[in-house]
This record gives sequence, structure tokens and C-alpha cells, in this order.
Amino acid sequence: MTSAHDREVQRAFRKLVFKSSPSQLTDDDIAYFRANPDLIDEVTAPVNIHKVFLWLGTVLGVLLVGLSKYLKYSPLLPEASEGLREFGVDIIFEIGVALIGAAVTAYILGILLNKQQDNAAAWRSEIRRRIGLDKIDEQAG
Repeated sequence: MTSAHDREVQRAFRKLVFKSSPSQLTDDDIAYFRANPDLIDEVTAPVNIHKVFLWLGTVLGVLLVGLSKYLKYSPLLPEASEGLREFGVDIIFEIGVALIGAAVTAYILGILLNKQQDNAAAWRSEIRRRIGLDKIDEQAG
């Protein structure tokens, strides 16, 4: 069951989801945010992706790919069957490639998210400007 605040946040999201710039805000949108100024900051929430973990995932992935190549061409575990060794090498290789791909994807999504956050800040600023909250904030400060 969702709370009244959650429903209002969802309503605000639906009002803005198909608009591509703050200049597309209608007078109806501004009236809604004038009546619900606490929802302006709910347009989006900042999320930070930690680049250190992305680099660690990438390095670990590269190490696993390198290990798989080393195991493939080294006489390690000569008593194991060829199929078992090849299976182990393939699993290590695939895990390494998956880690590299996940880190690169997360990094690119982080860039896109940062751009989206900048756009969201512009939206909030425009909504505040159009409903007159920026003048109230300046007077209070």
C-alpha cells in the first residue's frame, strides 16, 4: 500500500516524464508545484556510482581473463581431463569478461545519470523560478 506522499511523487513524475526540457512546463504544471512545493526536490534523487569499485571490477575482470589464458596454455592439472580443464578455463574467462562488461556499462550509465541529474537541477530551478520560490528563498536567506 502506498502512502499519500508516494502517490503525489508518482503523479509529479507522470506529469514530467514525457517532457524533454524545462521550457515545456505548462501553467498547469507550475500551478501543481506551487500547490506542492515539497515535491520539486522529488523530481529526481541523486545517485553516486563509486568509480573505485568500477575500476576494481575492471582490473579483477582483466586478471581473470589473463588467468584463463594462462591456464589454457599451461600444463597445470595434467591429470584432469581435457573437457574438465576447458570447462574451468571457459568459466574463468566468462566471469572475467562479464566483470569488465558490467564495469564499463555501469561507468557509461553513471555518465548518463550525471547528465540527467544536471537536467533535473535545471528543471527544479525553472519550476522554483516560475512559481516564485526563488524569491522566497532569497528573502529567507
